[in-house]
Amino acid sequence: MINEVLRNIVYYLEIALAKPLVAIVPIVLTVLVGGYFVLSMPKVYQSEALMRMQFQQIPINLASPTVANDRLEFVEQRVLSRKNLLDLEERFNLFPQLRGGFTKSQLAGLVRNQIALNIQFAENSDLAGNSGSIRIGYKHTDPVIAARVVSHLVSEILEESRRMRVARASETTRFFEREYQTAVAKYKEREAVWNRYAEENSDAHPARIPALLVELQSKEQEISLIDREIATLNEELRLHEAQLRMGAERNGEGTRLNTQLNQIEVDLAAKTLIYSPSHPQVRALSQRLDDMKALIASRQQTRAEASSPGEHMVLSPELMLIAERIAESKPRREQSMNYRSGLAQRITELRMVIARSPEVEAQTHAHDAEKASLQRTMDDIKGKLDVALLGERLEVGDAALQIELVEEPEVPRYPAGPRKIHMALAVLSAAAAAGGTAVFAAHLLDRTIRGTFDLSYTLSGHTLVVIPRWSPKRRKRREFRDGLGSAAPP
Repeated sequence: MINEVLRNIVYYLEIALAKPLVAIVPIVLTVLVGGYFVLSMPKVYQSEALMRMQFQQIPINLASPTVANDRLEFVEQRVLSRKNLLDLEERFNLFPQLRGGFTKSQLAGLVRNQIALNIQFAENSDLAGNSGSIRIGYKHTDPVIAARVVSHLVSEILEESRRMRVARASETTRFFEREYQTAVAKYKEREAVWNRYAEENSDAHPARIPALLVELQSKEQEISLIDREIATLNEELRLHEAQLRMGAERNGEGTRLNTQLNQIEVDLAAKTLIYSPSHPQVRALSQRLDDMKALIASRQQTRAEASSPGEHMVLSPELMLIAERIAESKPRREQSMNYRSGLAQRITELRMVIARSPEVEAQTHAHDAEKASLQRTMDDIKGKLDVALLGERLEVGDAALQIELVEEPEVPRYPAGPRKIHMALAVLSAAAAAGGTAVFAAHLLDRTIRGTFDLSYTLSGHTLVVIPRWSPKRRKRREFRDGLGSAAPP
C-alpha cells in the first residue's frame, strides 16, 4: 500500500517535470490573484462593548418583575430597525460612496451586517428576576468611527430599554386603575340595589321574625278579647232596646188611643143594641170610631218613620235610663268594632310579612354572598394595582433594572479578522492545490500510453506485436492512391 502511494507520488512528480507549464501556470495565477486580494483588502476594525443587566431583585410577593427576555428582544428590534440604522449611517457617514447606488433597504442591511449583537440570560430561581448580558460590536475601516458607533448603540439600547419599561409599567398601572374603578362602580351599583331591597323589605327581615311572632300572638289574643267584648255589648244593646220598646208600648200614646178605641167600640155596640144605625148617637159613635182609627193609623205611620221610639213620646225615668244606656253602648260598640278592624288588618299584615320572611332571608344571603365576592375581587385588583404602582415607581427610579457597562467601547488598535500573513499562507496553500489539480487534470486528459500500467488496461488479454521502423505517413499515401485507382472508371 505504501509502495503504491509512493509510486503515484513519483508518477505525478514526473508529469510535473515533463510538463512544467501545467503546474506552474495555475500556481502563478493563484498567487497573483490571491496576493492582489490580500494586498487590496482594507483593514477592518471592530469595537465592542459589554453590558450586564440585573433584572428586578425584589421578591415576587412584593412586586412582580416587569422586564422579561422577550422585552430585551423587542428592544433589539427597535434599536436595529431600518429607520434607526439609516439614521446611524447618516449620523456617522458610514458608507458615503454607496449612497447613490444602494437603496435604503440595502444600505440599512449593509449597516446591520456590520453590527454584532449577542444577548445571553442567566436564570436564578431564588429571585423574581433574571440577569443577562449584552455584547454589541461594530466593524468599520476607521477605528474611531467603530468606537463612536458602538457608544451610540449602547446609549440607544439603554434609553429604549428604560422607555419601554416605564411605558409598560405605566400601561399596566392604568389597566389596573381602570379595572379597580370598574369594580368599585359595580360594587356601589349593587350596594344601592341591596340597600333599596333591604329598605323595602326591612319589616320582613329575618332578625325581626321573633318579635313579629310575639306581636302576632298578642294581637290574636287581643282580638279574641275584643270579639267577646263586642258580643257582650251587642247582647246588652239588644236587651236594652227590647226593654225600651216594651216600656214605650206600655206608656206611650199608642196604648192610650187603643184604649179609647176599645171604649168607643164598646159604647157603639151598646148603642147599636138600643138604637137603630140612623140614630144620631149611633152615627156620632161611628164617626168617632172612624176618626180614632184614622188617628191611630197616622200615629203608627209616624212612629214607624221615627228613629227611636222616644222621639215622639215622653218617657218615664226608667225608660230614660235605659235610653241613656243604649246611647252609651252604641259608641262603645262602634269604637270596639273599629279597634277590631285595625287589629284584624294588623294581623293580616303580620301574617303576610312572616310569609315573605323566607324569601327575604334567601335574597339577603344571596346579596351577602355577592357582596363578599365583589369585595374579594376589589381586594384582589387593589393588591395588583398596588404591585403595579410599586413596579412603576421602581421603573421610573431605575430600581427594577440595573445596567452596568462592564466593558466600555474602545478605539481598536489592531484590525479584526485574520492577519495578512495567515491569508498569504492560505493563498500559497490554494496555489499548491491549484497546481496539483492541474497536474491531475493533465493526467486524466492525456490519452497516450504512458507505461505498462496503461498497456495492461488497454490490451485486456490481446497480444502486442512490436514493429520496428513504422512509417504511418507513407502507408497512408499508398492507401490513398490505391483508393483513387479503384474508384477510376474502366
